[in-house]
Amino acid sequence: MQAASQALAIILAGASLGWIMLFSFVLSPVAYKTFDQGRAERLVKGVMNSGHGILGLIALASAVAAFLAGAIAGASVAAVGGLFAFMCKFALAPREDKPIKGHRVLKTARIVASGLTAFIAPVLIAAIVLTMLGI
Repeated sequence: MQAASQALAIILAGASLGWIMLFSFVLSPVAYKTFDQGRAERLVKGVMNSGHGILGLIALASAVAAFLAGAIAGASVAAVGGLFAFMCKFALAPREDKPIKGHRVLKTARIVASGLTAFIAPVLIAAIVLTMLGI
C-alpha cells in the first residue's frame, strides 16, 4: 500500500509539473507570439480559469497520496504547490474588471500569470524528491 501510494504521489506531482511546463513555457509564449494581444489574453485566461483548478486538485491529490505513503514533508510541499495553483487561478489570472485608477498593462498581466505559474515547478520537484526519499 505504501509503495503504491508513493508511486501515485510521484506520478500526480509529475503530471502537475508537466502541466506547468506546458502552460508556462509553451502555450503562453506561443499564444502571445502568434495571436494579437487581445486574443492571446483571452486564450491564456481561458486556459488558466479552466486548467489551474484541475492542476490544484491534482497537486492536492498528490499530497494525499504522499501522506498515505508516510512522506509527511512531501505531502506538505505538494499541498503548498496545489494552493499556489489555486492562487494563480483566483488571484493572478488576467482579470476583466476595470482598474481603480489608471490603466492595466496587459503584457504585464500575462508575464505575472505565466511566470508565477512557472514558480510552482520547483515546489513540485521538491515534493517529488521528498516523496521519493520517504520524508
